[in-house]
Amino acid sequence: MPIASISMRFEPAVLKAYARNEASMHIMLKNTDPVKTYWCECDVAVKAPLSLAHDKELGIGRSRIGILKPGGEREKELRLYTTPNNFPDEYTLTVTAYLYDEDGAIAERTEQAGSVKCEG
Repeated sequence: MPIASISMRFEPAVLKAYARNEASMHIMLKNTDPVKTYWCECDVAVKAPLSLAHDKELGIGRSRIGILKPGGEREKELRLYTTPNNFPDEYTLTVTAYLYDEDGAIAERTEQAGSVKCEG
């Protein structure tokens, strides 16, 4: 049974085609373990025309989420950008969460794919 569950949402939910966009990506992590506390961080991987930086193409980034208490949840907001050469499509991204136990060892690695729509 997995220790954590990952979900994500985007604001705005739909990006505009053929224009620069800026969106908020909210990553929510929930600790399903009723006993243990974990430290969590996430890797986010996107493909062009999405980027994690506003001024250049950045496809991979890491974000520290924080401490997940037993049965608790945390949310982290990241910024997502597009280049002007984005076309109407659905762009995928991947969030990989690493949960560390009290010894500093990785207790679990969980991966979740998501997508954001781009419409004209």
